[in-house]
Amino acid sequence: MKKIKKLMAAVLAVVMTMALSVTAFAVSANQGSLTVKVTSGNSLEGQTVHVYRLFDEDNGSYVVNPAYETILKQVLNLGAEAKSGDIYQAVQKLGVNDSAQVQKFADDFTAKALEQQAADTATSGKLTAAHKESYTFDGLAYGYYLVYQTGTQNLQSSLVNVTQPANEVNLKGTTPGIDKQADKTSVEIGNVVTYTITGTIPDTTGYAAYVYKINDTLSAGLDFVADVNGTAWSGADLSVSVQIAGGTAETQQAAVTDRTMVLDLSKWVRDNQAHVGKKFTVTYYAKVNSNAVVNNVKNSASLEYGNKPGETTTTVPDVVETPTYSLDVDKVIKGTTTMLADAAFHIYRNEQDALNNTNAIKVTGTAGNYKVDPTSSNMDMVSVGTEITTGVNLHLNGLAAGDYWLVETAAPEGYNKLSAPIKVTIAKGVNPDGSNWTIQMDGTPEADKIIDIENSTGTILPGTGGMGTMLFTVIAVVLIVGVGVSFVRSRKKSEQ
Repeated sequence: MKKIKKLMAAVLAVVMTMALSVTAFAVSANQGSLTVKVTSGNSLEGQTVHVYRLFDEDNGSYVVNPAYETILKQVLNLGAEAKSGDIYQAVQKLGVNDSAQVQKFADDFTAKALEQQAADTATSGKLTAAHKESYTFDGLAYGYYLVYQTGTQNLQSSLVNVTQPANEVNLKGTTPGIDKQADKTSVEIGNVVTYTITGTIPDTTGYAAYVYKINDTLSAGLDFVADVNGTAWSGADLSVSVQIAGGTAETQQAAVTDRTMVLDLSKWVRDNQAHVGKKFTVTYYAKVNSNAVVNNVKNSASLEYGNKPGETTTTVPDVVETPTYSLDVDKVIKGTTTMLADAAFHIYRNEQDALNNTNAIKVTGTAGNYKVDPTSSNMDMVSVGTEITTGVNLHLNGLAAGDYWLVETAAPEGYNKLSAPIKVTIAKGVNPDGSNWTIQMDGTPEADKIIDIENSTGTILPGTGGMGTMLFTVIAVVLIVGVGVSFVRSRKKSEQ
């Protein structure tokens, strides 16, 4: 009997020893949720959130998770012989919440985990718009967690204790983005628009790969060109200028297909990690073509980024609109709606040119329908006798917002042409696409955006300082000279 008791005591001792050993590395049976949130202006859409349980928690005690023990020792500069308690104490001594040392520890661990491709404890997968503001992990064992959001502008992980049924953490990382600007707010056919994209060099620490691509698409009214002068380019790639703030501009090649440009800066951002956080600009050019109309002269750019192929995020396109406008004229008989054909017009950018009949805007077109065309030699726009597709009998497309002067250079036979230029003012309005633009005729708004010009019949009487007065003056001078010459000749004859 005594032998049996001794044997049982020995077995119990072994069991207790094993139980203690297991408890030291056991995961708490308690589980909770962790809701991950982002700060205002950021989004989780298209992102992936990873969590790593660095320590297991059991009844208020923390034990290192064996899965990350080696990385923790490396990050904390501890030797291979360090125990779980040593690791815990090293983390505890880092400082208070959000201190610089704590943040550095979190970021250094993430960099090492990514570098060594350590498996995460849980992952959200790529998130959709439904989770753009927050995402909740359920069923997490109690412990001390590190939370990492992929693709942030700077590597900035968060640490959180999951020790109750519901827990929250606010991520501090900022997602990359771009801002696009044009040097013009409205355009004329033939103009060259300079586009500038501004971005920030992201931190790629710990990433085995990093994607950073700018995708740019032109509308039908624009074509890519090589420079500010509108020089056509050839080949598959377009040279663009890339410049880090305070640095020297360099040339990068962008792949262009039709009106879509892809500028792959993945290697460039990795090669420039010494400038993490600095702004950089990308500059390129597009020319307004003859297809331009009020709502199709725009350019949209988006950024594709991420540290895992197949899990990249594409930002919402940043659209820049530089609309062009049209001028519609109804040339009619005075007091009627009867349209008059064969009235010829020139249009000018300033009043002095209109008065001097110089530097008229060049156009192409026929049958009352014209477009601005800087390559043309023609400046005449001629009305037709019937309504054209735009509902008027004279139409000009491709003007930028601004002031213009319209001059009638020839009237229909039997009608009088206008005696002075008409001032036309085109204003863009507040909508980015220019769709609510306005037009004025000699300072008076035209609600229907149509300039109505009437011609009348009859003889125009001479006015003061006009050709009539001048004509009479010339005739008088000739008569006086003639009488004088005749008088001199008569005297000479009488003296003989």
